[in-house]
Amino acid sequence: MGVRLFVLLVSGAGLGALALSVTQLQPGLVDPAMLVLLVALAAAAQRMPVFLFRSSAISISFAAVIASFVLYGTGVGVLVSLAQAAVNAFTPRRKPLVKAAFNTGSLVSSAYLGGTVYRIVGGEVPPGDIALTLGAVAAAALVYFLVNTGLTACVIAISERMSLLAVWRTNYSWMPLNFLATAAQGAALALASQALGVFGLVVFTLPLAVAWYSFKLYMAKSSEVRLRNDELQSVNETLRRTNDQLEESHLSVIGALIGALEAKENRTTRSAAQTMSYSVAVARVLGCNEDEVAQIKLGALFHDIGTIGVPEQLLRKPGRLDDDEWVEVRAHTTIGANLLSNVPMLERIRPIVLGHHERYDGTGYPSGLRAEQIPLAAQIIAVADAYQAMTSERPYRGALTRKAALRELRANSGTQFNPVVVEAFIRTVIGEQRARKSGQHEQLYQLALEAVRVTA
Repeated sequence: MGVRLFVLLVSGAGLGALALSVTQLQPGLVDPAMLVLLVALAAAAQRMPVFLFRSSAISISFAAVIASFVLYGTGVGVLVSLAQAAVNAFTPRRKPLVKAAFNTGSLVSSAYLGGTVYRIVGGEVPPGDIALTLGAVAAAALVYFLVNTGLTACVIAISERMSLLAVWRTNYSWMPLNFLATAAQGAALALASQALGVFGLVVFTLPLAVAWYSFKLYMAKSSEVRLRNDELQSVNETLRRTNDQLEESHLSVIGALIGALEAKENRTTRSAAQTMSYSVAVARVLGCNEDEVAQIKLGALFHDIGTIGVPEQLLRKPGRLDDDEWVEVRAHTTIGANLLSNVPMLERIRPIVLGHHERYDGTGYPSGLRAEQIPLAAQIIAVADAYQAMTSERPYRGALTRKAALRELRANSGTQFNPVVVEAFIRTVIGEQRARKSGQHEQLYQLALEAVRVTA
């Protein structure tokens, strides 16, 4: 249903309610002075509404409407509601015709239905028994409240494409008790004016002013809380965008690191990919969880990233390295760890990269760690990397056969390598086809992204 159609229906309902109420007027029972005061009270209260959501607002002027139909019947109550509507059309500024028509229809319909319910549940005109009057006013006020707030929530929900229930809960669910309390003031207004005349009306206007002020304070606080929530949402959105940008930046750095690996020729990237495949297979046999496997993937991929800081001639030297050259080559673990320290998403694999040349017996480098002091991931990668290195061509020697490489691993089990890792490697990797020699940047990049997202 469109907004204009809904406004038309509400306006039509208001006209129907006005026509019916005219037939219920009893001019002979109405005190003109009191009626003028009630109209003036309704108009004054409507001139100072409490604004709620967007363009919706509410005022305590309905108390004057309740006092009117309690004193003089539904017809007079509807006439007082017309005074509300007339003031509302220009408060706080002149409203468009469509909006004024909707508000008039809503106010008149609410007043008519409230007055009708008051009469149906036994309310007397003019009021007699106080308890009966208060009970009937409570029922009438509840109907008035539900009709008035329901129609307003409905038009907001249609125009904003929101849930009617959500709009009503957000803006009106806290108000029934306050509304009933103000309605009780309206009943007291009627009873006091009946007993004390104009003096009673004036005296009981003060509690209405207090009710209006409480509405005002509550909505001021609610607006402040809503503003703070909006600010927090804005900050959260900014943080989310910043985080996304940082992640993109970090992934770009990862791509650059992988590019650096490729720059060391295809041999290096093939070695990293094959070492990764062996390491993951062993990790799964040893019962590592998915987070640990993801770290091993990244650790195997980047374990030799520090070689980009080692002179190429040393890496390709066919003969034995002298002491100074060996110091430079050994520095690649520290260089690699320092590189990764600048990439937060790879921070967790720094100990792996730093420790993949530590030895089980404590004679490795750079820190001389031993046994359990060495991260398990680094121990797994060390075995896989050694096997990969032994079965590959090197400038200073030819490739070993699989059997010879396995014998070498077993010979160094307990000294260079963790015996448990060596046995797991032999049981699971032998017989499997070697990792495909792709060396493609995109494949390595996707493997890295997959592992990063698991460990992030």
